[in-house]
Amino acid sequence: MLSIHEHASLEEASVELLEFALDPSNWTAALATGATVVPAQDVQNQRRVGPLRVYAVIEVTPSLEVFLRVAFRAPGLTPVKAADHLESFLKRRLPLTPNTEWQVEVDERRWIHFVRRYASPRLQA
Repeated sequence: MLSIHEHASLEEASVELLEFALDPSNWTAALATGATVVPAQDVQNQRRVGPLRVYAVIEVTPSLEVFLRVAFRAPGLTPVKAADHLESFLKRRLPLTPNTEWQVEVDERRWIHFVRRYASPRLQA
């Protein structure tokens, strides 16, 4: 069984995890059903900072749309606090900018997912 890498700070976890997730060789195929990805299944895309777990992945849909998914999970975590974590997590590599739209979802395992388009509307092969 693989273990989740632990870090002292969210910024430290961000450097390692975003470098891994944004590498095109690590992009994953999104589920055709549109169901939310379950982070527990993929520990390579996860990091831990104390009780906070972070998940980041680039998903490519069957129609070749590309999305960035970042998810957080911790005891008592709310979507507002998770949004603060998102800002800290992305600050160095992909700072949040005004008018950037994110979809927010909470799954049955209480992961709070933030999803936004990563590449132009459609990749041309």
